[in-house]
Amino acid sequence: MPRHPDIEKHLEAILGYKLPANAVERINFVQAVASRTISFGWTTWKNLMVPRPNQCPDAKLLDVSGLATTGTDGKSRFRLTDFMCHTGEPFREPINVVATPLSSAPCFLTVLYTLMNNGADVEIQVSTWDAGGTPAPTVAFDWRCRVELELPPKG
Repeated sequence: MPRHPDIEKHLEAILGYKLPANAVERINFVQAVASRTISFGWTTWKNLMVPRPNQCPDAKLLDVSGLATTGTDGKSRFRLTDFMCHTGEPFREPINVVATPLSSAPCFLTVLYTLMNNGADVEIQVSTWDAGGTPAPTVAFDWRCRVELELPPKG
């Protein structure tokens, strides 16, 4: 298993004791960080210029949820495909992102998203703030993103 040559020293410094031989090979560094579901529903389209009835075509909806942490600057930026095994369908609007801090101290989150590269990915930006409005570093948060996947053409 390729690894950084000093990983055992770093782990021993964190733990405060010497590791037994081959301990690093037995440690599981893989954990679940997200889940996803795909469902079928409808997307509502509204003409913003002319009053007309809503149009509600079929839609394939992707819902992904995960866990992340802001950095020492109180910011986190990640791509949706970092948290899933994506099969390549383009992402489309509407996109909805919700994030909740995992903190017992007062904390606020702001969230932005960007549809990237003609729908190839969704970039999510989260910033954390303390009660006084100062960036809050290293705050863990749960997040959830619902996005429409482009349906293949009928026929």
